[in-house]
Amino acid sequence: MKVNRIKTYECKDWLLNKHYAKRMCSITYAFGLFNDKNILVGVVTFGMPPSSTLAESVCGSDLKEYVLELNRLVVNDGLPKNTLSFFVANAIKKIPNNNIIVSFADANMNHNGYIYQATNFIYTGVSSNTTKLIDKYGEEFHFRNIGHYQKNNKVNAKLIKRRLNEDELDKIEIAKYLRKYKDNFTSKKLDILFGYKDTAAHWFRTDKGFSFPNVDDWNKLKKILNFDDTFDSVMNNYEWIPCANDIIQKLELKKIEILPKHRYILFSGSKKFKKKCLKNFKLETLKYPKGENKRYISEYKPQVQGILF
Repeated sequence: MKVNRIKTYECKDWLLNKHYAKRMCSITYAFGLFNDKNILVGVVTFGMPPSSTLAESVCGSDLKEYVLELNRLVVNDGLPKNTLSFFVANAIKKIPNNNIIVSFADANMNHNGYIYQATNFIYTGVSSNTTKLIDKYGEEFHFRNIGHYQKNNKVNAKLIKRRLNEDELDKIEIAKYLRKYKDNFTSKKLDILFGYKDTAAHWFRTDKGFSFPNVDDWNKLKKILNFDDTFDSVMNNYEWIPCANDIIQKLELKKIEILPKHRYILFSGSKKFKKKCLKNFKLETLKYPKGENKRYISEYKPQVQGILF
């Protein structure tokens, strides 16, 4: 077996027809696994992580640009034992420069991530996402596609305010500022005033549970708590965008509950870079999950591809 870099178009048949997700993904690097006859028998791809929040959560904002997601891995059935771990390890070695690799093992497909355990990834628990969208035909509709509809608004969804540069704001600073003015208002009382349930408490948290009040809530909260104009310029800096929930409704999409995915991290590159990553590592290192691993079987046979000399 050998591992070589391949073009994105060479992955398309594999990802659309053989991989269980049945859709393309963000691809920055793609590698093929070739047998002794130089025939392509597997594909692994790496691309941009699904969100900047995920990238920053690993080692902070200074290192988020190094984060890559191992987002697809698929091989033909009947390959020798340990082929997958060999494939992943050698593909990562061929990615240039320093990188922080994140990958998810899908518990909904009975995957525990034994491939990543065999290649010394760090296990950091499960993802926060516990829902997915299904269209009226029963096919999965990826959350990322909502963004495409927000750009063109083909479904004529209602517009809502979205704060600009919210990711750049200091959450702890905002939370501490709001705490100064909270006085005798309990989160429960604020929820009643705003018509929410278990929402207001998140505006005052200084941990990962913090969330920003939306633009309208900020101004309403200002009148209730009587705080000054210190953050008005950034908290009221917004644009109008199509409402995601309205898009979901107009497309007749349904949200269904799913199991969270197992999240794995690997630092790749120089010793100095790995040391810096470990120093800034923000996630908890946990014991590897165990359990019966059921590999899905795909009888689809991609078009034969080989190395041309």
